Amino acid sequence: MPKSLMATIVVAFGFFILTMILGQNPERRNWEIFPDMARSLAYKSQSPNPHFGNKQTDQKPVAGTIARGNRPLHYTASVNDFVRAGDELISPFDGLNPPDLLRGMKVYQTFCQVCHGIRGQGDGLVTQHGFPAPPSLLFGKALNMKDGHIFYIISVGFRNMPSYASQIETEDRWLAVAYVRDLQGKQRAP
Repeated sequence: MPKSLMATIVVAFGFFILTMILGQNPERRNWEIFPDMARSLAYKSQSPNPHFGNKQTDQKPVAGTIARGNRPLHYTASVNDFVRAGDELISPFDGLNPPDLLRGMKVYQTFCQVCHGIRGQGDGLVTQHGFPAPPSLLFGKALNMKDGHIFYIISVGFRNMPSYASQIETEDRWLAVAYVRDLQGKQRAP
């Protein structure tokens, strides 16, 4: 029998015996030989932390950072910014990149329908409970608004309508605008 085969058998038998001695008991912890970074020391958000100069665990973000997916809108609640938004903001959806109207409908149903109603006529549930009726999305000024105007109103708010920027992601706001345009197109169709 070759020496290399004999050495392999002895080593394998040694591992087998070692496994039997140490065993695998689910009631107790396994042996850790090199834990590396398997368990790191966790600090609670409000607890002191010796690794930072200010001794705080919860750190402020670096100045000028923007959370992923949140491009800031530099508009205020003013008529001038409303007009500027209509000129500057352009929908990312066009003929080459059609919107997901099903997602836009879900966003509309979740956030807009309660005031504007199922068909956008301004007859939502809140109007039945004393809240002033919002304007219809199917007539008058709403038909002449640019997509940027509607996006601005959803993002910043206008008159009785609050800002929905913190509740609705940017892309979903554009999808809601596309769905409103779809509702308006169905209204105009014979």
